Amino acid sequence: MRPTSGAILVAAGAFLIVGAVATPLTVAPALVKVPLDQSSVTVSTAQNATVFDFKTLSERSGVNLTAHRAVRGDVEAGNSDRAVFNVGVRVIDDAKNEITVNTDRVALDRRTAEAVACCAEDINGAPFKHEGLTYTFPFGTEKKTYKYFDNTARKAYPVKYMGTEKLQGLTVYRFEMTAEPVQIKQIDVPGRLVGSTEPTVSAGLFYTNTRTLWVEPDSGVIVKGQEKQAQTLRDAGGADKVKMIDATLAFDEATQKQQAKAAKDARNQINLLTTVVPIVLGALGLVLVLLGVFLIIRATRRRPDATPPVAADDRPTTDLPSQASSEPVEEPTVPAGGRHAAERSEP
Repeated sequence: MRPTSGAILVAAGAFLIVGAVATPLTVAPALVKVPLDQSSVTVSTAQNATVFDFKTLSERSGVNLTAHRAVRGDVEAGNSDRAVFNVGVRVIDDAKNEITVNTDRVALDRRTAEAVACCAEDINGAPFKHEGLTYTFPFGTEKKTYKYFDNTARKAYPVKYMGTEKLQGLTVYRFEMTAEPVQIKQIDVPGRLVGSTEPTVSAGLFYTNTRTLWVEPDSGVIVKGQEKQAQTLRDAGGADKVKMIDATLAFDEATQKQQAKAAKDARNQINLLTTVVPIVLGALGLVLVLLGVFLIIRATRRRPDATPPVAADDRPTTDLPSQASSEPVEEPTVPAGGRHAAERSEP
């Protein structure tokens, strides 16, 4: 092969090595993002909960609850930097009675998962600006404190890293957030519910929640979520009088497996772009560079430095006529005695 072929291989190898370096630095960040077409349904359950029965105006205990949360991406509202989610949460009891229904629309940064002000975000149809994390954690979740948005309290609370655990075959980070009792609404209720003799009084509805989240750190996927929440009516003195809801809701087993699979799939894609592809490109590029250098050196060594001298035996022969005549030459006849003898024989 000519030196040109070696140079081509060296150039191709160098290109692949540059690609190996660039893939995790530029290509991966451009591709590893929250999907625009997000579509998922998670199911949480609670046993022995307490809820308020508006028909009888009394508390019901020992109730089993099921919460369905559907997350749908608004692809048209999203772009390369943000994703927009429409979320609906419906909580029902065993008899299919509706306990609560809530909706949410939020825009978030596709890399950091932080909420961004955009796209007619709202809570239950009313415009509201979100902040902090919502529904997912960032890629490469760290062991630190983040802010996580609570839709019921309508504010972000610190969510603290509490430790590392194993869940559904994955290593996950456990985070915990506490929403201290906060008034979320003022509602008119029969006075007797809050110890008043008035037929109707305005009572404060207070909310508290301890939220625990188990997060797969590479993908930021929440593999398991749990909420210990309570909503109570308080009297004028600030004492809890009626439990509107008191329940511990957690992802069921099927949802945990579903979320674990989503985390594994995302982690594999990240690993492909940040590890596998760079190693393959780098190794192949190095092989091509070495092969190209070898071919160039070999071709250079085989190239002659000068025309070798011609050996005597290798000189070309030319058929030229001899200078001597090919005809016989007659020489004069001389007597045996020579010239002097002839001279003596003359008279």
